[in-house]
Amino acid sequence: MNTKLTLKQRILIGFVLALAFFLVLGSNLVDRRHFSTIQKTIESIHDDRVVVQDYIYQLRNFLHDREVEVLETGNIEKNNEHFGQITAILDDFAATDLIREEAAFLKRLRQQFYGPSGLSSVYGKGDKSKILEHIHSTKKTLDALEEIQIEESGHLTRISEKSLSVNRMLSNLEIGFMIIIGLSILMLVFQPIKTLYPIH
Repeated sequence: MNTKLTLKQRILIGFVLALAFFLVLGSNLVDRRHFSTIQKTIESIHDDRVVVQDYIYQLRNFLHDREVEVLETGNIEKNNEHFGQITAILDDFAATDLIREEAAFLKRLRQQFYGPSGLSSVYGKGDKSKILEHIHSTKKTLDALEEIQIEESGHLTRISEKSLSVNRMLSNLEIGFMIIIGLSILMLVFQPIKTLYPIH
């Protein structure tokens, strides 16, 4: 066995080691990008979908309470404190990352609560049927917004799953390449290839 490395062997080993280094570096950069995507989608699922579901739930509760109040007690007096809470919820909702369709529904929701003929204006004017009609149409808008949350949560989950599967595939490829590179170095050191030596 020839234990002394020739210049060509050293160059090849250096090349293989450099290749291994760039492979690990490139893989690390790709991994970081995928992990960043996963982190962003998880944060978005929580901040822009789960939290928004709670806003929708609070708005639905408010409408349900007003509906029961009108039907059972006949009370149509406007409670400014309640409507003030709705404003805060709608403002928090607007501060989330909205898709175009969602922004359009949120704009409609504001109109249904605070527009010239919205629920806030109709209250206290003595027309129960009009109040109930407004509550019913506002609930439909909330249904549409709730559907968007479900669709977008699914979309973000699929993005995360895709990034994870690409990450797993790249990790397996990286392990395979590292094994091949390791074996190549061993072969160069302990089994010199004839073509590495100059022909006399």
